[in-house]
Amino acid sequence: MDRIVRNADVVVIGSGIGGLTAAAYLAAVGKKVIVVERHSVAGGNATVFEHKGYEFDVGVHYVGDCEPGGMFDRLLRPLGIEIKWLEMDPDGFDTLVYPDMTFKFPKGIDRLRERLLEHFPSEVEGINGFLDVTQKLDRGLVGGGDFELLMQYQDKTLGDLFDDLKISPKLRSILSAQNGTYSLPPSRVSVILHSVLMMHYVTAGAFYPEGGGQVIADKLVEAIELNGGEVLLQTPVTRVIVEDGTARGVQLEPPTPLRKRGVPDEVRAPVVISNADLKRTVFDLVGSEHFPTDMVERVGGYTMSLPLFVVYLILDRDLAAEGWPNSNVYVGSDYDVEGYYASLDAGKWPEHPVAYMTFSSMKDPSNTRLCRPGQTNMQVMTLVPASYEFWGIDEGPARGGRYRLNEKYRARRDQIAADLLEVAERALPGLRSSIVFQETATPITHERFTWSTGGTSYGIECTPDQFLFNRPSPATPVRGLFLAGASTMGAHGIAGTMGGGLMTASAVAEGNVQEMLAHRSMIPPAAS
Repeated sequence: MDRIVRNADVVVIGSGIGGLTAAAYLAAVGKKVIVVERHSVAGGNATVFEHKGYEFDVGVHYVGDCEPGGMFDRLLRPLGIEIKWLEMDPDGFDTLVYPDMTFKFPKGIDRLRERLLEHFPSEVEGINGFLDVTQKLDRGLVGGGDFELLMQYQDKTLGDLFDDLKISPKLRSILSAQNGTYSLPPSRVSVILHSVLMMHYVTAGAFYPEGGGQVIADKLVEAIELNGGEVLLQTPVTRVIVEDGTARGVQLEPPTPLRKRGVPDEVRAPVVISNADLKRTVFDLVGSEHFPTDMVERVGGYTMSLPLFVVYLILDRDLAAEGWPNSNVYVGSDYDVEGYYASLDAGKWPEHPVAYMTFSSMKDPSNTRLCRPGQTNMQVMTLVPASYEFWGIDEGPARGGRYRLNEKYRARRDQIAADLLEVAERALPGLRSSIVFQETATPITHERFTWSTGGTSYGIECTPDQFLFNRPSPATPVRGLFLAGASTMGAHGIAGTMGGGLMTASAVAEGNVQEMLAHRSMIPPAAS
């Protein structure tokens, strides 16, 4: 059988949001783009899946900066993409539930300040100092503010700031409550990352895309295809073709009965963008022999973020009708954030786990695919150790490991799910007796679908030595090879990976693609 070889200007490995954003912008400025994706649906962590007639989000729980002129407006409008954003409860988009206290994170820095002072009246200086620094760091990174201050804090952790301000353990737990969105304790996370993430929600509120997280990916795919690009699903890459130190395209998996007829064996292109896991890109797809020794050592030494464990639920209760607020809920047993992470880092399931709850059908009540009338679609999540040993297996699915019938794996999965629901019921009495559907996802499951190292959704950790300029830039030492995704300078999350994808597109096009696109759109059709 003759080999099928396709040609393009750019080939993108993986259809995560970072890769799709880069592809959409490059297609819009005239590049012939082909995206190849091993999964059956595009979007990476921003996808949905359907079981037993219910639809669940994989990874989109809430985003910020969605107002007109905000980050998402600026990223999507040049591509002709419009998304309707549904705002969560502005009086408390995140609700923190402890045995002796409940705290709601509101929209607006002044409201947050007032609420913190109400709960912690003896810590005026610490609260004001913390909010002042976090606002300035956020503006310094995303809003053209004090760059010198940014450099002053680039090697500091959130814990360093807490120490400087003499903030109490209880208040530290409140102020670091979004730690589950980056899976690090205050003593290890970059204070800049935490500041930007916290202000991302506090400044203008928290939102959810109408129709679910898949909408973002689908709109980007549509933009790619409208500009002549392609997204090939169920098309795994086996290696990046490197000739004379230059990326020349990708080799695809040999045809199988499941492959669509006409899917190529190779895609040849002078530019290859890998939106795949960073470590798998360097060591598996490209090969360490093609990179300088210092980069190989650096990538090999990067620490991956802890992964998530998720229980997807349908309750035979309408929580909205019961007056439950449209808020995410964090349930903690105590205020010892550092101790909690110490257990996870040691490969142990914590004695007092925490639970994060999010309610899709409350965030998007018009989406009839989520559940039936009178029901609630929700998720309960927590962080877990990543090691295969913890899960009772020898190797992961990316290396061909099997796990679904493994008794140790199943026992561990079921134990964590039961513990997690017990914790969640403290905030939502009657939860377990209301369940009519339950599905569980582990880091091993996540690796199976995304091939991410350790099953993480967040890429490499955002510690000071792995953040900002200490993360890989879009361009690599291999000519023609570029990176996108959670482990690059844009970092993780929908906002981070989209912003990083824009950086990648600009690096490929050797110029600001937003400006190029604006200029291109002003050219009359007859002259183009």
